Amino acid sequence: MNELAEVEQQIKALHEQLVAGEIFLNLGKRLAQLSKNLKGHRREKFENHELDPLFMVELQLTVNNDLIDHDRPLAKGLVEAIPGALQTTKIHLRHQLVGFINWAVEHHRLSNEQLQWLTVNLLQAKYFYNHLTERNSPAVYGRSLGLVYFRYLLYAARKQKKPINLQVVKRLINRLAVAMLAERDTRGFVEGAGWVQIFAAYAGLCNEICADDRLKRADKLFLMASYLKAYEQLTTPLTMSEPDEGAGFINQTLKTHPLYRRYFINELQEWRKKLDTLNMEKTATWHQVFNHRHLLQIMLMDETLPPEIADAIMNQENNS
Repeated sequence: MNELAEVEQQIKALHEQLVAGEIFLNLGKRLAQLSKNLKGHRREKFENHELDPLFMVELQLTVNNDLIDHDRPLAKGLVEAIPGALQTTKIHLRHQLVGFINWAVEHHRLSNEQLQWLTVNLLQAKYFYNHLTERNSPAVYGRSLGLVYFRYLLYAARKQKKPINLQVVKRLINRLAVAMLAERDTRGFVEGAGWVQIFAAYAGLCNEICADDRLKRADKLFLMASYLKAYEQLTTPLTMSEPDEGAGFINQTLKTHPLYRRYFINELQEWRKKLDTLNMEKTATWHQVFNHRHLLQIMLMDETLPPEIADAIMNQENNS
């Protein structure tokens, strides 16, 4: 965890440099340098979180009694148990927890204070970075579910016109950048355990964060750059809709300002140069090649993609 804390401080400094206009087109290379400090680690024993059966009963009763208690915020104890509950590895419980947050947001059952509290607590390193640098750890289920919850919390707070505290959002951006660069688990569906798809969850959360009008363009560019660099460096395949979510996030960002488009075109050129230097006799290389191709092909399917981006992608594809 100390390793991640050190990299987070470096990520924060890099983010601040970008906001200050001290760096721009070399951001990707700086992110790549930082990612080298994030080594994979041998998988350690995972302590499975056992949910209190009473918590799940209370959760279900809360939903069932909505017609009676619909004007009341959720019980304090129920909300305070959520961060720990999200660490469960049991597929049926995870499904119930996703359904619960969807219901709670749709029916306005979380007060703004509760939304703020949940965001701050889920952002703790013990949840956000839990077994992060280990490949295929069961902790990924909790981390992925946490990312889903962040999307709901940010959305709900924004709709209440009392968005999540801006400093908390910026801390989320920095931790998200660290997590994406350090992520080692690219599984899609795991038989008997359910969905992982963490790179889809990363892209979805990035997109939700970028909907915050309080953020500067540099903040949003930092997210896009971090996602791109993390995606570029994966040496295992993404095959279960993760590139679709990634393309959706990137395309949405590129449509909003020429600054993002200029950065992306430069990064696209650098990415192609890197691929051309890889050893084509290694399996990892071909995973990188097809991840790259899959992302760009999905981006091109968007008819509203800015012409200069479509041209840059097509030129690269024709010259590959």
